Amino acid sequence: MDRRTRVSHFVLMALTITVPLFSGCGLVAPPQAPSLYLPQPPGDLTATRTGNDVHLHWTMPKRATDRALLKGDQDAHICRSITGSPCDSAGDAKFAPILQADFIDHLPPALASGSPRLITYTVELRNRHERTAGPSNPAYSVAGAAPEEPAAFAVDTHADGIVLHWQPASGNGNLIRIQRVLAQAPVKPGSDKLRQGAEAPAQQTLEVSYTAEQDPGRAYDKSAAFDKTYRFTAQRIAVLSLQGHSIEVASAPSPSVTLDARDVFPPAAPTGLVAVASPDEHVIDLSWSPNTENDLAGYIVYRREAGSSSSATRISPPEPIAGAAFRDTTAKPGVKYTYFVSAVDQDKNESLRSSETEESLPQ
Repeated sequence: MDRRTRVSHFVLMALTITVPLFSGCGLVAPPQAPSLYLPQPPGDLTATRTGNDVHLHWTMPKRATDRALLKGDQDAHICRSITGSPCDSAGDAKFAPILQADFIDHLPPALASGSPRLITYTVELRNRHERTAGPSNPAYSVAGAAPEEPAAFAVDTHADGIVLHWQPASGNGNLIRIQRVLAQAPVKPGSDKLRQGAEAPAQQTLEVSYTAEQDPGRAYDKSAAFDKTYRFTAQRIAVLSLQGHSIEVASAPSPSVTLDARDVFPPAAPTGLVAVASPDEHVIDLSWSPNTENDLAGYIVYRREAGSSSSATRISPPEPIAGAAFRDTTAKPGVKYTYFVSAVDQDKNESLRSSETEESLPQ
């Protein structure tokens, strides 16, 4: 092999070894800019005023505007603007990503008095360099005097429900909102039913609308059940329209009132009592119209000799009978008896006695 041939063979072998080394390498991606970690602005800010406090609520974002995951607590700046004036700081706080954030703006005296003015709130989330991606959606509330809380709020048990009382007022406000919360479970099975047969809700809101001249000072809660313990609070509400926004302002809640709603009300007296003698069977059959109370436990049947001044005797079993009928198997032939019936509920409240009826077995 001559010198030229040897050189060509060497170059060919070098290329054969070198090419695979380059064929397995990919292109290097261009370097990415580091994340600015600008939190995404909240989009669900809400504002609710109670007394002199405005409660703000929103959802913290999970990611920055460039989709980078946020880590650690994020700085939140709360902005308050009155009727379009420049933003004033209402406070700053820190919240973790994805958290349901709550912030209370305690209105200063100048904003908690006087005539109603529109408040616009926004929230800015800032990175560690105090930079922000912009404000949240606006949420609206009202500056000015809040309604006075309902005075002398009280509750009482009534046969048709719970009676709610408060002192009528002629100040600002056009709605009374009463919250009822179950404070204790039923004392016995089945007592969570209303007389109408529906299940009593564990929490209920009752609203009573009124005008400044016609505050009724009273309402009925007919959805409560007996034999439960409830806790009640009341607020006076003003519904205002400012610059196209309908906004509620609630008073501070009244002191809570706890009521043990015991059933002390007896059923109605049974009606339609009829007595029919059956000589062949030596019995007197009694029947009457059934009561319709949902908490009815049954009936008690009484008897005495007609014309006697002695007291009546219970002739039905110790436990109330369930049906609206009874058979007197102890009646003696030739003796006229006077019968009457009463109804008993599950709390052992006994009704007045029914009208009397008389019957006898022939001798």
